[in-house]
Amino acid sequence: MNFMDNAPRSRMRIRFARLAPAGNMSHLEQIRVFRDIAAASGLDCWPAKLGSGLVPKMAFGPALPTGCESLCEYADLYLAQSCKEETAMARLSSAVDGRFALLSVKRVPVYFPSIESSVNAVRYLVEADLNDLSRERVDAFLARESAPYTKPAAEGAGETIDARPLILGAELISAGSVRLVLKFEPGKNIKPADAAGVITGRAVEPVRTVREELYWRDSAGRLEII
Repeated sequence: MNFMDNAPRSRMRIRFARLAPAGNMSHLEQIRVFRDIAAASGLDCWPAKLGSGLVPKMAFGPALPTGCESLCEYADLYLAQSCKEETAMARLSSAVDGRFALLSVKRVPVYFPSIESSVNAVRYLVEADLNDLSRERVDAFLARESAPYTKPAAEGAGETIDARPLILGAELISAGSVRLVLKFEPGKNIKPADAAGVITGRAVEPVRTVREELYWRDSAGRLEII
């Protein structure tokens, strides 16, 4: 097949979990691992040029903050032939190691919008020492119109922003965990631990952070799971 004169025949959207052993992996490292998984799966992957060689053509969801686990990592894999979802699931699962868990594989249109361009919000679970945080305090924060937050010098040279529009939802699960829905927009994001700190009024050192879900906003402004 002359790949230069043709287009991919199908596109598989892979959802996978990033487990604790991969928590400190960079986004670039994760991309390399999943390209290797795709190449080892035996699927008829559409090639993409990278440097001096060819790799499976793939597109990935937004990068995770360092140290996070995830239940909603995504990768789109382009194939040279049509393939059943269950076949792709089985072959990719056979090549995945213990740092990840494959959750689903679904066929999407070849020219469907990318995941990263579709994401408008992200849900996180932050586990930390939150003994001084109550549901009433969370509700009081959500009722506020503004919440000044000064970025660390490494991220914005000490710039102060209003974090309130970036925190779309918050729910205290227990004295050790809070669930946050955060706005996702280039240049207008806040890390989950920092968002928890804005709500508590002090620095929060997370024991564990898990990205649970990605959302897009429909024409009526409602958040829908991707």
